[in-house]
Amino acid sequence: MSKEKVCRVLEVRTGSGQLLFSLWLIEKEEGYLESPKEEKKSTEGKGDKEKKEEGKKESTPGSNEPPMTDAQKRYLFRILAEQGFESEAAHEHLKKAFGVDSLKKVTKLEASREIERRLEALKGGGLHG
Repeated sequence: MSKEKVCRVLEVRTGSGQLLFSLWLIEKEEGYLESPKEEKKSTEGKGDKEKKEEGKKESTPGSNEPPMTDAQKRYLFRILAEQGFESEAAHEHLKKAFGVDSLKKVTKLEASREIERRLEALKGGGLHG
């Protein structure tokens, strides 16, 4: 069995409080693989050089952290849309919030923290800062 623990549960609700969905964030022990079969599938038919390149693609330049996922980016834009920021204005707002000139430089962890911060602010009635 895997060594994992639930870190957070985020619930998304309507304005009236009806639960839309829950997002369970689970921390797994570093280096843990789901199963030997999954490892074999993901690397099957690839040479050693390709396997190394695959690992490099996930890192942000100058960082060992993986970049923000597309899902995180979409979610942030959805949150901003609810606050009246659309398209390029939302893009610029996020770049300013993260202090970057490109959203490609934002890490997965930074995105998670920003999502959490914005959800808390929405829950509390507003975003300060």
